[in-house]
Amino acid sequence: MFILLIAIVLPIDAAFMPVFSIAGASPSLAGVLAAFVSLNASRRAAWWGCFVIGLLIDFSSPHYIAGSILFLPGPNTLGFALGSGTVTVMRSLLLRRSMLTVAAMTFVLLLAVSLIWVFIWSIRGIWLDGSVPWPETALLELGKRIGWCLSSAVMGLPVGWALNRTFSWWGFPGVGPRKF
Repeated sequence: MFILLIAIVLPIDAAFMPVFSIAGASPSLAGVLAAFVSLNASRRAAWWGCFVIGLLIDFSSPHYIAGSILFLPGPNTLGFALGSGTVTVMRSLLLRRSMLTVAAMTFVLLLAVSLIWVFIWSIRGIWLDGSVPWPETALLELGKRIGWCLSSAVMGLPVGWALNRTFSWWGFPGVGPRKF
């Protein structure tokens, strides 16, 4: 189920989600999927799933830096993996099968991704050649990415509801028939 959804979600994020862009912030269905998996899968499966999501995003989004195109694995890969760790630490306190929880944890996960992403690119810019993938300061870029987190959290409401409806198909640990 995870492989099928990630194969559907990543092209939709690239081609269709900019339609919902507000002030340059397009929602991320991959972030919603990562939050859903982090809420429900085992810690190891959630971490590896988010690692794969981040790696695929890094390999599908090139950056034009200093006259060359870079496919830099790392910023999103580490961000999604550490964001998953943030959600899995908090999930025992949450009602996991709520669309509001999926939306809130989408914000938390993508905020961690944004912090890691801006930090890694800032360090790379200081250390190597001063090139970063944003035109202004790192703080302004972080503000834009917080808008991305918010728009993704709003998109997490209907998508989280739909993902929760497919909960029994995923085979998460401890999943059995619902008792009424």
